[in-house]
Order: sequence, then structure tokens, then C-alpha cells
Amino acid sequence: MDRVYIFLGLQLLVSGYALLRGGAPERVTAIALTLAVVLGMVLQASFPARFYHVDLGVMAIDVVLFGVLVALALYADRWWTLWVAAMQGLGAGAHLIKAIDSDTIRVVYAILAAAWSYPIILLLLIGTIRHQRRMARGGDLDWSAQAMADHHRRLSGDHQI
Repeated sequence: MDRVYIFLGLQLLVSGYALLRGGAPERVTAIALTLAVVLGMVLQASFPARFYHVDLGVMAIDVVLFGVLVALALYADRWWTLWVAAMQGLGAGAHLIKAIDSDTIRVVYAILAAAWSYPIILLLLIGTIRHQRRMARGGDLDWSAQAMADHHRRLSGDHQI
């Protein structure tokens, strides 16, 4: 249970820092991660019963979070968002593995589903620090100019991208 409190403390600390000092991608990530943690605490099974079966509520949260992080990675002008989305994809994929093979060992399922949370928080911290450094040197684009141009072309009906 101590690991849970350590994780929650780190999550809130890093997300708070990203909200205060980060650019738009850092803030979106901080909000998405915090919402996922809060919803997970509400929807997940009791601690002793966790990871014996696929927890559909937690799986839904992880899949939606994965979608948000993939969208962010496609539009943000940040390298770390790609890594965060990939790690969340591995975590969300753990639910699929457990659903396909219910004999998957509980500890393996728990590690696959949850272990990526710590590196994701670390990447958010690194991304926020790097954003602060770039801002101190004169500025930092939040969104990829190419991705935004493609998006605007699609909206205007130009499908020849």
C-alpha cells in the first residue's frame, strides 16, 4: 500500500508542476493522467481482488487515456509524447492479454498494466523541465506546425495531403 501512496504523491507533484510550468502538451498530459488516476481509484476493484480478472472499468480508462496520448503525440511538438503514448499502449495492452488468456499470472498482469506509470511520470517531468529551458531561451512551440497544417487542410476539404 505504501507504493500506492508514493505513486499518488509523485503523480500529484509532477502533474502540478506540469500544470504550472508546462506548455499545452504538458498540461494536457498532466490533466489526462490525473483524471485517469482519480477515475481508477473510483472504479477499480478492491486492492486484494485486483488483477485476478480483467477490470473493465480500469481497462476502459487505460484505453481512453491511450487514445488521448496518441492524439497528443500526433499533434504536439514534443518527442517525449511518443514515448508516453507507447508506454500507455503497453499498459493498456496488458488488459487484452489478460482477457485473451485468463490464466495469465496475476503478478505478470499487474506489472504489465501498472509498471509503465512511473516512467510516464518521469517523462512528463523531463518534458516540463525541457519546456522551461526552451522558454528561457526564447520560446517553444506547443504544436507541430506540419500536423496543424495537415489538420487545417483536412478541415477545409483538401484531402490531398
